[in-house]
Amino acid sequence: MKIKSLLRREEYRALSQIRIDGEILDVGGARKSGYHDLFQGDHRFTIGNIDDSYGIDVRFDAERPWPFKEAFFEGVLFINVLEHLYRYTAALSEARRVLKPGGMIVGVVPFMFNVHGSPSDYFRYTRSTLERMLQEQGFEDVQVRELGTGAFSVVYHCLFGFMRWYWVAVLSMWFFTSLDRAIALLKPDNKMSAAYMPLGYVFTAIAPHV
Repeated sequence: MKIKSLLRREEYRALSQIRIDGEILDVGGARKSGYHDLFQGDHRFTIGNIDDSYGIDVRFDAERPWPFKEAFFEGVLFINVLEHLYRYTAALSEARRVLKPGGMIVGVVPFMFNVHGSPSDYFRYTRSTLERMLQEQGFEDVQVRELGTGAFSVVYHCLFGFMRWYWVAVLSMWFFTSLDRAIALLKPDNKMSAAYMPLGYVFTAIAPHV
């Protein structure tokens, strides 16, 4: 799969390390989404979206009550979706409701990223925000990780759309991420690192067992 987006590469790498067995609800997803095959485990996806054109199983608005019974899914995905939801707390509350005890919520959100409407773009979340809003919804074992390598991966992201040839993108990606890693070696606590300038975040959390 030829992917020029560093954020997409990073998120796909992170998602490929996650295992979910059972029924998974992909909120705001599409039948052709490239990340479904990355997850480990024995599972089946239900695709839900507000737009029928994405090739879906169920049409619903994630900001309103979901048409699924309580404690039905082993996994709920929000892959590049939460920034498009104005009432994101309602969506997280519904995710907890439809998850079985011990079920997993998985999400990816952009941070250093251009405004992109689908149909609208409302928010950028920090690590602290993601941790707090998941904990306030009752989720446990909240894990949040930065995506990207720092300031120069952000520079690459701003430029990759202009790179016509894939090999140019690959070389440029290597060059810019290498600069970030070199700076990190020289000064690990620098303010240009991914901790301060991430392209985005991947998060996981577990629905409470009781």
